[in-house]
Amino acid sequence: MLGAKTEHQMTAPRHIPALGGGNLPILPRSLARGERSFRWSPASTLLAASRPCNVEAFNDVLDVSAQVVSAVSVPSGHSYGEGTANLAYPIAPTNLPELCALIINVSSSEISNYRFGLFLPTQWNSRFLAVGNGAFSGGINWLDMGSGVRYGHAVMSTDTGHNSSAVDLTWALNNQERKKDFGYRAMHGSVELAKRLTEAYYGERISYSYYSGASTGGRQGLKEAQISPASFDGLLIGAPAWYTSHLQTWSTKVALYNLPVTDKRRVDPSFFGTLANEVIRQCDEVDGLKDGIQFCRDIPSACLTAEQEETIRNVYSGFYAEGKLAFPGMGLSSEAQWSFLLGGAAPTPFGDAYIQYFLYDNPDWHWTQWNDSIVWQADEVDPGNCTADGYDMTELKERGGKILMYHGAADALIPPGSSKLFYERVTRAMGGIGTLRDWFRYFEVPGLQHVTGTVVDAPWYFAGAGSQGRLSTSTYSTPGFEDSKHDALLALMAWVETGTAVDELVATTWKSQADPASGVLRQRPLCPFPERQTYKGSGNPDMTSGELPQQQNGLHAPESDETVEDRIAQPNCADADEASGSDLASLKYSLLGPSLTKAGQDKVDQSKVAEIIYNASKGSKFFNREEERDKALTVKIDQILAKKRQLEKLDLTRELKAADTLLAQFEASRDLTQHIVHLDCDAFYAAVEQLDRPELADLPFAVGGGVLTTCNYVARKFGCRSGMAGFVAKKLCPQLILLPLNFDKYNAKAAEVREILADYDPRFESASIDEAYLNITQYCIDHGMGAADVVSQMRKEIHEKTRITVSAGIAANARLAKICSNMNKPNGQFVLPRNREAIMEFMRDLSCRHVNGIGRVLERELRAVGINTCGDVYTQRQFVEKLFGEKTYNFLMRCYLGLGRTNIQPAEEYERKSVGTERTFRDMDDPAQLREQLRRIAEELEKDMRRAECKGRTLCIKVKLHTYEVLTRQVAPPKAVCLADDLYNYSLPMLVKLEQEVPGLKLRLMGLRCTHLLSTKKPDTMAFLGFRPRRSDSAEAGGSAGESKTTKAKFIGEEWEEWPPEALEDVPADHAERSSGADSPFHRHGKEILPNPKKEQQPAEEASEEFWDCPICNRPQTPDERQFNEHIDLCLSRQTIRDTVQQVAASNPSPTKTAAPEAKKTKEKKRGRQPTLVDPRQKKLRFG
Repeated sequence: MLGAKTEHQMTAPRHIPALGGGNLPILPRSLARGERSFRWSPASTLLAASRPCNVEAFNDVLDVSAQVVSAVSVPSGHSYGEGTANLAYPIAPTNLPELCALIINVSSSEISNYRFGLFLPTQWNSRFLAVGNGAFSGGINWLDMGSGVRYGHAVMSTDTGHNSSAVDLTWALNNQERKKDFGYRAMHGSVELAKRLTEAYYGERISYSYYSGASTGGRQGLKEAQISPASFDGLLIGAPAWYTSHLQTWSTKVALYNLPVTDKRRVDPSFFGTLANEVIRQCDEVDGLKDGIQFCRDIPSACLTAEQEETIRNVYSGFYAEGKLAFPGMGLSSEAQWSFLLGGAAPTPFGDAYIQYFLYDNPDWHWTQWNDSIVWQADEVDPGNCTADGYDMTELKERGGKILMYHGAADALIPPGSSKLFYERVTRAMGGIGTLRDWFRYFEVPGLQHVTGTVVDAPWYFAGAGSQGRLSTSTYSTPGFEDSKHDALLALMAWVETGTAVDELVATTWKSQADPASGVLRQRPLCPFPERQTYKGSGNPDMTSGELPQQQNGLHAPESDETVEDRIAQPNCADADEASGSDLASLKYSLLGPSLTKAGQDKVDQSKVAEIIYNASKGSKFFNREEERDKALTVKIDQILAKKRQLEKLDLTRELKAADTLLAQFEASRDLTQHIVHLDCDAFYAAVEQLDRPELADLPFAVGGGVLTTCNYVARKFGCRSGMAGFVAKKLCPQLILLPLNFDKYNAKAAEVREILADYDPRFESASIDEAYLNITQYCIDHGMGAADVVSQMRKEIHEKTRITVSAGIAANARLAKICSNMNKPNGQFVLPRNREAIMEFMRDLSCRHVNGIGRVLERELRAVGINTCGDVYTQRQFVEKLFGEKTYNFLMRCYLGLGRTNIQPAEEYERKSVGTERTFRDMDDPAQLREQLRRIAEELEKDMRRAECKGRTLCIKVKLHTYEVLTRQVAPPKAVCLADDLYNYSLPMLVKLEQEVPGLKLRLMGLRCTHLLSTKKPDTMAFLGFRPRRSDSAEAGGSAGESKTTKAKFIGEEWEEWPPEALEDVPADHAERSSGADSPFHRHGKEILPNPKKEQQPAEEASEEFWDCPICNRPQTPDERQFNEHIDLCLSRQTIRDTVQQVAASNPSPTKTAAPEAKKTKEKKRGRQPTLVDPRQKKLRFG
């Protein structure tokens, strides 16, 4: 027991030098282990003061910047405080133990100062406790100090540098020094001086230092632990307002969902109670008990108009700004407290006044001037350095420090998702959840509102920070249960001092919620996140004995099947996130589509876009299919997380070493010698259309009908983007103008751009019709120019000659250049220096989604395991290969290092893997019509095969059902095929088999593809013999490289966004058919990849002077191909060959060896293997 420990300390003291010299006793930093729960007795024999309680007694302790304002001896049983002079904390604690009360004033700058109060009990337990403040309160928190001093601690609280109520921020206007005091300086300085005064007063070193604070107090504690890890041995943190810049701006944003009061979206505050009851009705039994206390996973339906329902969903949803999560939304079960932020005719001062007095120093700013970029302005400035975002708390951990954090699930002032977000970020910064359990535990409390109280009789009290004053002004611990199971502060002390981890806390509520004398109503166990308490179905769930809950009362804290990495605080519900927790949130995020990171989306409220897409497509076959895919992905992620939990229990030292070795190998291949450029035309199709219709410049318009291929930047501000269904885009932007596609126009303009690119790099690589990679290293050398100047010149030339703008990224390799080209869109360029340090820093904080090759599926899987940025790959490197496989592992490790290819070559030189075409049409189930479609597709594929001059050894058919399920089948014909009849005849049996497998087969897409290609090109004899360069493959193929890129690995692939059949209803039938055929480069493979422009041939008269030397007789011949071939045939006559063989035989008489090749050829024929062909172009088709 703790009391016994104190006696042991006094009987066997240890001595160290005191501050002023001499030897003074210090208590040992250990307690006898044994009892699982221990009690604290303030009446135990404790240390006494060594100096009097007066101002003069402390003059020698403080420096010139600090003064003792007052020193008052408080008799036992009395109270102490400042009354109404303290605007924030006028209520004084009562029934105090005998103590010395100090008030200290400290000058922090020429224009600012702060005060702190210090309670020094006559009987001291050698421990120090600092308590925090609430909201923007400016005052010493005497009430919480009173609760702390009853444990026997010396207790301190600061006024944070001002005297004001919780919602008065006028003191911050144009005073950056006061903001710093509030942000961190007052707490840090007060803790240091209070400790010095404490040790001087008792003549004894402090044995353990603790912190207890909630809301702003929680932020203060975390901030102090981050800037000074030695300040505290343990911190009790409740509902921390740690994300100050985002929390305060969100407070305004969330209020605006319900403003102005005359808007039809407005939900009257009187309805919030009804909504809360509906949540209880639908979600109450999720935890196994019907008791009014909920953990919930979805948004309930209630009696709302469509506009009001949108408001409610916005409140629950996370706040997205510029395409990124700015702050999590309200948790389900918080509705009863919504009136505070949502009930007024204007936002609360928590957000409004913060923007006026903290951020802008402009009292005239009005909430009607709000725009979403404000949150990122606040994030960048972070006035007062308030935000506690030092997530790497390694030093605190290594010093043995502990954090016990909790948050109410029904908190509507600071959503619980905020604490989970902090926990998750610390998890990522420190290498996984397994590294946290020894020093950081987080508890989520069902039914608890902000810091204190409940409206559903939920057990909420465990002597948490700021809560004891709710019971009375003289509360100590948990009345009747003063032990480490029921008291969070004692639990923290036991963890720090005995190593007893906090595996559960027992929360209590009384029949009269804040009156322990009324008798216990309920007690429930709380489990550390991500575990959750679940009723087992037997025993009394409302235990009142205080015994351990699992065994005696049928309550169980199960081992969770989720880790915090897959529950990143993003919520439409209290315990879920966009990454994997909430099915609804992840589905909405998926519906946002693959173009979410497109330029021009940065200021779009993506949560609203997601809602519109969700509501527009809900109930459609497409929606149902996406929902199924989302659920399947959720199951897959659960399996990944289960595997990760198993890995966390193992010694992965070998995996870490292997990962570091691989990184070293990859690092050795880094090439920093090249200037690689990625050039991307800005909204290309739209820009070309605008040249013909300049009146559209300031109007939102898009190109495409059923599905948008692109849209201008005006339309993007509404959330419209490529790949989006036209009818959805119309809902986002009703005034959107839709223009039909005109590929001839786009190809002509693209050709103009390519002509210019060829001047800078003749071997540039077309990535699509509107983007290209260039290696300008040689150009820079030849012209003595820097890369940035060359690209700027190139962009200017393109603009002047083509009248369209382009954006560019300049880096050491293609991957980095691609990322950089999106940084300063539109009409800008971004240069990433060619040095390792700059590249590593750039990639460290880069979201994985911004890496080309990481799509929605892989992004969600990575986020689930804690990999949000490329830098996170390193912290999780020991798990990646085991969880995702070797290919993804290598890919991600190279992304972390910022490595990529530097070889840039014409697209047509890449090996072609396949040739295919497909058609989209309205739902079709008539067998005759399906066969007609198959015939037409076969004819289109034949045209493509002729252009590519190849045949296929494997034929694949792809169909998409009306339910959006995709099926594929393939066959190996007895011969290589390329003719329409063959393609149709060999694919028809596959279609018939599908009709048998799927009764009532109804399709909306069909396609054919040939793989394992063989070339059908005529051998180029002259090139083969070396008399002229080989003809361009692309030129021979008719000028279209088609699908020239090598197929990427499966994990990198990402399909184009697809939409319901309704999306095609407004498209003319001929257009829908044309845009889906083989002649449509966009539909076939996104965007057309065309060959590089060729230089003009030399004049004919120059060529006529040439002679071609015969390789056999070495005599010059007329440069006519037919005549030259005839001459070679003559030279290679049988007699000539016979003579040559005889000469060789005479010089090397070995008949067995000369016969060997012929024998080998015969043997190969018997095995059915084709003998080696003379012309390598008869082998599997390869370009270059």
